[in-house]
Amino acid sequence: MNLPFRFHKETLFLFLAGSVLFFLSSRYFGGVYIRLSRFWFVFFAADLLMLLINQLTIRYSLDFSRDHLSKGDTVRYTISMESSFFLPVPLIRMELAQLHSRTEEGDREIRLSLKPGERWVCSRDVHVTLRGVYTMGLSRLTLRSVSGLLSLDLPIHSRSFYVYPRVVDIPAVLKKHPSPGGKNAGLEGQKGDEHNFLGLREYREGEGLKHISWSRFMQTGRPCIKTYSSMGGSDIHIFLDRRASGRSPLCDDTALEVFLCIVRSGLATGQKMTLHGYPGWEGMSVETEAEFHRLFQSTLLFDFDAPDLEELRTLSTLEAVYAVSSMPDLALLDEKSRFSGLGHLICVSLSYSPSERERFTSLLLQRRQEGSVISEIDSDLSMEEELQCQLYS
Repeated sequence: MNLPFRFHKETLFLFLAGSVLFFLSSRYFGGVYIRLSRFWFVFFAADLLMLLINQLTIRYSLDFSRDHLSKGDTVRYTISMESSFFLPVPLIRMELAQLHSRTEEGDREIRLSLKPGERWVCSRDVHVTLRGVYTMGLSRLTLRSVSGLLSLDLPIHSRSFYVYPRVVDIPAVLKKHPSPGGKNAGLEGQKGDEHNFLGLREYREGEGLKHISWSRFMQTGRPCIKTYSSMGGSDIHIFLDRRASGRSPLCDDTALEVFLCIVRSGLATGQKMTLHGYPGWEGMSVETEAEFHRLFQSTLLFDFDAPDLEELRTLSTLEAVYAVSSMPDLALLDEKSRFSGLGHLICVSLSYSPSERERFTSLLLQRRQEGSVISEIDSDLSMEEELQCQLYS
């Protein structure tokens, strides 16, 4: 096993300077300096030997209270270290692995020494509040010699748990929507099996540039948007606002879970749905359990990193759109914007400050009084009850 040794610069300089000094003094002065020189080199040789023996005799284990984790669970993992030889272990330096990429942790370094035969145990309780990859265990385990000249990295043990979003069963949320006027619904999107080119319309200020017809622009000097019609007459569109809330990762996770719950509900009631805002699924429909499973599996490392609402702007009509947003701003509540025509807006309002909450609530009440269909999810703990009470077709 190839275990790397490391020399520490500050102690190495002292060792080299002392070695040169004792060698020269023993050579030219003899007597007591010869004995001091021998002691100097024997001490560092014994220090190295002790480090190698400790490396071979130390016992390290990592245990977990459960084997599988789901969101909301709590797991305890225990690290134990034992010296099984008659020599002490002068210094052990351990560094705990970063638990989750989106959580802030304090000091993860542990330093300790062990007496001969002593056993050290440390336990940590981890509450799983976010989706993603959780790594538990050590990212570094180092033994250091008494003199501090050498250190030795030992093999480390850690374990990864994969935590996916919660999807609660709410089959009554989405009911079958008829196609508007009995005709195929018009939408703008990418070319492919699900879309046929419908025509051109004049560009409106504030819309994205993704579907502009540049050839027509060169001919007329006026920007025009390419539109497409859905071959399958998609009944509703579900949009996920992929902008980060800026408040808490839990708020973003809850928005993703609400999005998945709505898709799952539509699938259970035979509703044909077209997804928007989710990378790789733009303009695609989810009609089978296998398709939903592929969508669900891709959520583990999903990032909220969209800069704007460009894809929502490209929809020709917003009447049959369910939009889920963690509300990084109040653009979706602006009555003067194009988004005021949303069919159903679901706001995830976790972690608002008192001032932000007051402004949000005021706009929310105003828009509801004007007849807008807006639901609010303000707690991830009661998400199932809130979805069932507030969302309707």
